[in-house]
Amino acid sequence: MHHAPPTPAPRGRHTPGRPGKLLAYGGLAALTSLALLGSAVPALAAPAPAPTSAMAGESMANTTSAPGPRPGLVTEAHSAEAALAAAAAGQRRVEVLERRTETSTTWAEPDGKLTTTFSSGPIRMLRDGAWVNVDATLHRQADGTVAAEAHPGELKLAGSGGAKARSVAAAAAAPRSENRDLITLGVGERRMAVQWKGGLPAPVLDGHRATYPQAVPGADLVVDATRTGFEQYLVLKERPAEAKAPWTVPLSLPGLKAEQQPDGSVAFTDRASGEQVATMPAPVMWDATVDPRSGERTRSVPVPMTLRQDGDTVELTLTPDSAFLADPATQYPVTVDPATDALGSLFDTFVQEGDTTDQSANTDLKLGWPGDWADTAKKRKRVARSFLTWDTSVFADALVSKAQLSLFNYHSWSCESRPWEVWAANGGDTNTRWTNQPALLEKATTSTETRGPNCAKGPGWVTADLTRLAQTWSSAKAQTGSIAIKAADENDTYGWKRFYSSESTAEQIPQLTVSYNYRPRNGSNLQAGPPYFAQGGVFKVNTTTPTLRFTPEDANHDDQVTGTYEISDAATGAVVTTLTAPPVPTGETSKLVVPAGKLADGKSYTFRTTTQDGTHWANGWSEPVTFTVDTGLQLTPELRTLAAVNSALDAADITPATTSDAKYAAIAANGTNTVGVPWGTADAISVSSTGSGSMAMGLPTAQPRGVALNGNVVYADPAGPVDTVAQPTLDGGARTFQVIKNASAPHQFTSTVQLPPGAVLTPSESGTVAITSGTDEAPVTHGVIDAPWARDANGKAVPTSYRVEGNKLVQVVEFDAGTAFPVVADPRFSFGMGIYFNARGVEWKAWGMAAVSAGWGGWLYGCTAAKLPAKILGLGKMICGAVGVNAWTNLVKWLKEIAYWNLSPNGCYQTRLSPRNGKLTKVSDKNCR
Repeated sequence: MHHAPPTPAPRGRHTPGRPGKLLAYGGLAALTSLALLGSAVPALAAPAPAPTSAMAGESMANTTSAPGPRPGLVTEAHSAEAALAAAAAGQRRVEVLERRTETSTTWAEPDGKLTTTFSSGPIRMLRDGAWVNVDATLHRQADGTVAAEAHPGELKLAGSGGAKARSVAAAAAAPRSENRDLITLGVGERRMAVQWKGGLPAPVLDGHRATYPQAVPGADLVVDATRTGFEQYLVLKERPAEAKAPWTVPLSLPGLKAEQQPDGSVAFTDRASGEQVATMPAPVMWDATVDPRSGERTRSVPVPMTLRQDGDTVELTLTPDSAFLADPATQYPVTVDPATDALGSLFDTFVQEGDTTDQSANTDLKLGWPGDWADTAKKRKRVARSFLTWDTSVFADALVSKAQLSLFNYHSWSCESRPWEVWAANGGDTNTRWTNQPALLEKATTSTETRGPNCAKGPGWVTADLTRLAQTWSSAKAQTGSIAIKAADENDTYGWKRFYSSESTAEQIPQLTVSYNYRPRNGSNLQAGPPYFAQGGVFKVNTTTPTLRFTPEDANHDDQVTGTYEISDAATGAVVTTLTAPPVPTGETSKLVVPAGKLADGKSYTFRTTTQDGTHWANGWSEPVTFTVDTGLQLTPELRTLAAVNSALDAADITPATTSDAKYAAIAANGTNTVGVPWGTADAISVSSTGSGSMAMGLPTAQPRGVALNGNVVYADPAGPVDTVAQPTLDGGARTFQVIKNASAPHQFTSTVQLPPGAVLTPSESGTVAITSGTDEAPVTHGVIDAPWARDANGKAVPTSYRVEGNKLVQVVEFDAGTAFPVVADPRFSFGMGIYFNARGVEWKAWGMAAVSAGWGGWLYGCTAAKLPAKILGLGKMICGAVGVNAWTNLVKWLKEIAYWNLSPNGCYQTRLSPRNGKLTKVSDKNCR
């Protein structure tokens, strides 16, 4: 007897189906669902004060989009500073556009806090430089193929064509030459394809589902697009004629090795690195029997599977249980379901007593007991628990005032309130099973909220307060945080609940909303001067009223930060005085002059700093720095010149570690660039860059042999009007300083630039000079010389500019007899373009500027508003930035090609772009900043 296949439900709705699967089917899913970066969780933080955020008490349906704006009110702003000002003025939340990512949305609140809603899967993606909502709806293309409306993995399905196989067994026996791509996902080296043996009919499309009717006699082939990938099923509509009907699934997996595990699953590893990148749970099949109260499939059995790999092609052969297929109790259609899941930085799954397969590709999360048993003796209830891992790096070390978990509860056993619990837990992974659960560490909260189709309010969001747990994650500076959800009474069927998971195409996937602010950090680069020079870690100053300074830091880059200085006697530790400097923007230099009468000549002191941003203090004090007062200090000519440079800079540059040889006084290497500063001014500063070749910048004036001082090379001539200081920079470039000591000095300083083959110096209206090659249609930028600056002894700007004469760079400095000397003029250059990123953010090095911390989804300083789509799967974040040169138009393609690399979430990576290649190099095991 023939049975009609189940009718698909409307998009975004569930019908009773396999435990945890969308609709009536399971699937072969090559998903970009994301995995745990797990670590143990410390004890929960103490209870927080009552929240004042506007988010308190809201359902998640209201936090994901602000209400319609009143005329004239701002609803979004680029920076956090602008958004906070608009929120305060309009008394409504304003979205911070620079912090928008594929999985999160951040608002500025009227009370000065930030609120970020994290989704467990991607909710938007970049397309042609603009954000669009993820939409897995399938559409037929002009050539007959099928594509999802807006899919992060660029999902595509086959159209009709070819001669269909006579049976499942015949398809399995077909030669490899008959393989054709059925489903493709991804781009570049990480493009994968699920193939089909033989021809296919035209698919019938319904929302996110494509059905290939009678792909083989008696069976439909069904493909469901999910939020991050796909699921594929073979639906046997009638009992097969063959006693055993094997189903062969070919996979095209460039660069991967497939290995079957003892539990029947398959692990996919990168052949080059040996790192596991995906897993396929042991397949199962189930019939049409459904428990009407729990919505669970009640009859399922494992499907034996064998694996054979030849190069980049893998063939999986599944042999459904012939006894199950022939059993009169089996209700057709029967669905055969393998599933594949990629690994990444976020993760959700459920475990259920009696299930022995991975459920991380499932479209459901579950908790409680559905009323059935895992054994015929009815001793093991089929209790379910769910596990989720979140990216918590955004609010690491922040001051969390409110955190709320929201799950969309689309099915419950009963509308009566039954408590369910959220626990701090170790992270789950693809090996998580009922018999191998992550440890539940401490109960975080309990909720009784319940929704469902038969409840008065229908299906909807249920929430749980996770404020204390989020505060714990923040205090621990955790990059990820993991939770378990379970029924409080796992023997009570009334506590049974089902929720959408991160894989669901429904819009209501799990969310975590956190309100927070940042405290400033203690700061860095503490210095005392003049001359701001330390030997053996001790500064010497030549006055009893020295200047103390440091660089304050705040995660809110727009904050004004006030520095407090505590000065102590180095011998006794007694506090001499505590002073407060005027507020400065974060990242700029805080400084003050110690008042007269506080310090004595000949004594040593320490000073340390702390900061306050107008609302919060930093945690404690910085490490102290020692300085000695010596009013009789006689400076060498080199130290006097370096002191002038350090004073002009406000804060002395932090130079990289250097070595030296017979030619170069300072050699610095940062992994991609090697910089050499010569002993003599007759030689040039050389820079070689991986992928960008080499260049050299000549020194503009003839000087005596240089002296190396803490990474600087000083060329000082006591009798001359000009001295020079040269130094490597941390970004792999270099800078020179002309110290103009009096009005008899020349006004022009010429440097000869040794350029890469075919390159020229190209000035811009902004004052920078690029090092470029190629054509106007396809230019290549190798590096850049920053716009120049010059300051007199009082810190007043002195007019200066560049002029290009072939391969010579001429800096003109317009001082006169009335100028306060010395004048310090600074050309700086960088070679090679770089991107620095990790799980917490992205920094771009471009046009020779200092690193600009854009955050995930930020804008580049000094560039245009073109955005770049680049999903870094191992980080689970979207890089969104801007670039300012035409040569970077190929960046989108290049970033897509690395889209499926698995990266260490806490490592710092750098890449430099060139016309030939762009290699990714891990430069640190720590964060980039």
